[in-house]
Amino acid sequence: MSIYQIILATVAFLFLSNGILKFIKRERSQTFFKLFLTLTIWGSILFFSLFPKTAQEFSSAIGLGENLNTLIFIGFVIIFIIVFKLLNIIEKLEQNISEIVRKEALEKIDKKL
Repeated sequence: MSIYQIILATVAFLFLSNGILKFIKRERSQTFFKLFLTLTIWGSILFFSLFPKTAQEFSSAIGLGENLNTLIFIGFVIIFIIVFKLLNIIEKLEQNISEIVRKEALEKIDKKL
């Protein structure tokens, strides 16, 4: 096992465990859809990092070279990290906006009474 496989497996495991813990704690930011995406994407990244021969067999079966496959895989991992971080930021912004709107609505109701 190479150092890259260990690092990638560790990162994937951390993202998986973080998503599962958030869902178990019933945090507002963790929906079932987000948990499903987390398990699917990071689970497959964990699987392919632990068993790289399956990725090589799959890539050779569809006609891709091994070196190109590695670069594409690394690119996808980086993109997935960015997408998940953006999803978290957007969800936090939505929650903040909802709280502000609720507070202002309650203040307007209090002023009318």
